Amino acid sequence: MSIVGDSKENTKEKAIEEGFTRRVFLTFLMGVSTVMTVTPFAPMIEYFFKKPEKRGEKKKVANVSDLEEGSTTIVFFPGEETEDRTFLVHLTPEEVDQAISEGRDEFITEGFVAFNSICPHLQCPVGPPEGTPEEEEFVCPCHGGVYNKFDGTVLGGPPPAPLPAVTLEVDKTTGDIYATGMIGKVGRGRV
Repeated sequence: MSIVGDSKENTKEKAIEEGFTRRVFLTFLMGVSTVMTVTPFAPMIEYFFKKPEKRGEKKKVANVSDLEEGSTTIVFFPGEETEDRTFLVHLTPEEVDQAISEGRDEFITEGFVAFNSICPHLQCPVGPPEGTPEEEEFVCPCHGGVYNKFDGTVLGGPPPAPLPAVTLEVDKTTGDIYATGMIGKVGRGRV
């Protein structure tokens, strides 16, 4: 029996001499476990802490004469794909005044405002504003997400973020409307 005890002690001594002990092994195992536990949450952490970014290049999307006051049209920015579908809304002067009084005029340019149409909840296509002028808002048909048409903020439903805003520029001499960038990410909204 002393031979077995001696071999255990010899093994223990060899492990200590080589620097590999049970404590080192458990520390290594805990480190690996921590990394494997945290790694799947990296995209979520990025989603919550990353600032919205502007993207896209200046692109002519319409002319002032193309839209009557109070109307909405679909344009594509920054590309021509379905995910780039954007609502361009020509607000009435009353709506602009209402947006200013509510503090929702951040994205309004010369009476125009534009938002990407992909819902940040589950990337369903949002519908254009409909109904009476007092009730106009963007609505996602998939899960009932409701967005304000002045600033794209969430008014109801499950969406976690406002719609991405498209920044606009209006050339007063020609009446051309240019999309100049996007604040937020398609399918993720503005964080």
